[in-house]
Amino acid sequence: MTAMMDESLPPMASRQGGGPWGFLLTVFIGCMNNAPLMTARLILPMIAMQAGASPGFVGLIAAMFTALPIVFNVGFGRWVDRSGTLVPMVLASLLIGVASLLPNLWGRPAMLLAMAGLIGCGTVFSHVATTRAVGEIGPPEQRTRNLGLLIAAYSVFQFVGPMVAGVTLEHYGKDWAVLSIGAFAVLALCGLMLPGHLFTCWTTLRDAAAARPRIRELVRVPSLMRWLAVSSVTSSVVTIFPFIVALHAAEIGMSASQAGLALGAFAIGTVVSRLLTGPISRHVRAHVAISAMLGVGAILYAALPAMAGSASFAALNAALGLVLGMSVPFVLSVIYSVAPPRRVNEAIGLSMTLTNVIQTLMPLGLGLLAARLGGAVMSWMLALLMLGAIGLSRKP
Repeated sequence: MTAMMDESLPPMASRQGGGPWGFLLTVFIGCMNNAPLMTARLILPMIAMQAGASPGFVGLIAAMFTALPIVFNVGFGRWVDRSGTLVPMVLASLLIGVASLLPNLWGRPAMLLAMAGLIGCGTVFSHVATTRAVGEIGPPEQRTRNLGLLIAAYSVFQFVGPMVAGVTLEHYGKDWAVLSIGAFAVLALCGLMLPGHLFTCWTTLRDAAAARPRIRELVRVPSLMRWLAVSSVTSSVVTIFPFIVALHAAEIGMSASQAGLALGAFAIGTVVSRLLTGPISRHVRAHVAISAMLGVGAILYAALPAMAGSASFAALNAALGLVLGMSVPFVLSVIYSVAPPRRVNEAIGLSMTLTNVIQTLMPLGLGLLAARLGGAVMSWMLALLMLGAIGLSRKP
């Protein structure tokens, strides 16, 4: 396993150091570019609904977070494999920062669609680069723990971001709420200027296979494709969740700050669960843990529409975050294990592409269904999707 890891990385990449400060700074920078996505998924639909937008248009906004990254995910993963993670992280931060300036440059409703696309690209690109940087730290047996700590840190700022933006939207208006999203990208750029982080440039071996990588070579690995499908489901049910919260909050009359608190409860649940990822991974096999999380998560998702009070809704959100929080690091660890040598980030990019296809088509369909049948049908459809994924999460 160690030999495979060494072969799959560029020279010197698996030997990066930096100590605790380097790890913490790397995670902090990744979190600053991750928080805008969860925040914008809550705030932009609420801005649209305050302006009288239909559920169909809100669904289109949610779809734009993933529609644009679909085009670039695999190519971006290849770029990271070839050139390193530093320049891609700078690009990701700039995309998010530019998106936060659009309301002052372009005041039409279509601005929300452009914002969603840019923020989606920036956050997805950042996730690919940060996952690579963190995944290279230490021996392979520590990868699940390190990725679990990264995702746990993500969850902290996925709590902070929606809370800050929700209060800002309620008291200071949409322009300041959107600028608060851009502030995270500014902090990421500041972090990248500090010494010690693990985002670096490198030069890979340029043989014929590396120069002309082909997607079909990945598609022909059955175990990889199966786990990419599971990854798409587990990521989708987490990242679409703010869309569900925004529409449900509007249906039961919750304020922006209450919706932010409910989404924050979900983030708190994921923090707790992801801190437990390391100990659990030492005693429970990945496919067993993922199957259990999908099953319980489906039950909780199906129960969301019955939560009419803000307190009960927040409590169920916390329970759902607790159950689903460990799924992402477990699945990422499996993908690292089954991906072909030197194709790790391309496999992750392909995973993000499949995930984004689901996250693009699903909000569109769910938004139209919600307009006709109510918001409950969205939660029930996602619950069925999780139940279907259990069959794919068998032993790798």
